[in-house]
Amino acid sequence: MNVTAQFKRLALTPQEMFETWFGSGLQLCGQTIIMFVLTLRCIIKGQIDWSEVWRQCYFIGVNSFVVVAITAVFTGFAMSLQIARELVLFGADTAIGGVVSLALIREIGPITAGVMVAGRVGSAIAAELTTMMVTEQIDALTVMRIDPVQFLVVPRYVAAMLMVPLLSIYAMFIGLLAGINIAHIAANLPPETFMDSVKQTILDRDFTVHFIKAGINATLVIMFSCAIGLHTRGGAEDVGIATTRSIVWTMTMIFVFNYIVTSLTYAPR
Repeated sequence: MNVTAQFKRLALTPQEMFETWFGSGLQLCGQTIIMFVLTLRCIIKGQIDWSEVWRQCYFIGVNSFVVVAITAVFTGFAMSLQIARELVLFGADTAIGGVVSLALIREIGPITAGVMVAGRVGSAIAAELTTMMVTEQIDALTVMRIDPVQFLVVPRYVAAMLMVPLLSIYAMFIGLLAGINIAHIAANLPPETFMDSVKQTILDRDFTVHFIKAGINATLVIMFSCAIGLHTRGGAEDVGIATTRSIVWTMTMIFVFNYIVTSLTYAPR
């Protein structure tokens, strides 16, 4: 039963609804894991179309700079403003820079880039691959003995692994600049004091966590979007459903894995 048929079923009992959604989710997770294994196998064998990788790097990375910057700026504004006002009340204004930078490096930077890529890139990939499935272009590739995973998934995954960490660093840097300005305006905190607190707080392991989360986010966005796109059949309605599923699943899993990584890498400072 395809996704459209599932949504057309009416008068579902709560048990039937749970079984339908749980089964669909479990199936998608299995398809995503298989897709990831097949992709890694192609990469290990060196089956990478680098010309397509660079094209995808432009689509995933360069075209996302503006939306990531806007999101990071206002996230940095809001977070720094709230933290500055609270810490000033307790006379801990010199700790503002450390708290803001720690949140940006370990949490906000990777999540901002991951969510924006999921919304802009993941949805586009799912829609594109689903359209190719609906119009039988994927079947044509198979007939020509072209591996769809190698041809469509591998370049996107390699490009995402290159660009998403860069976007995460970019979001962190933009958010930090925004935080410095707001801390100076809201708490009259000099930029030098802000940066001194950053240097005293941030450790090398914080950047390690940052890159781990960025790599996981890139994997989640590409694998779930491609798995959904390459396993959806039907008509035009299924393209919209696949796009929605891609956004929901990738964003949900980004937050789930963000918590898992944070819990596993937490250590007293």
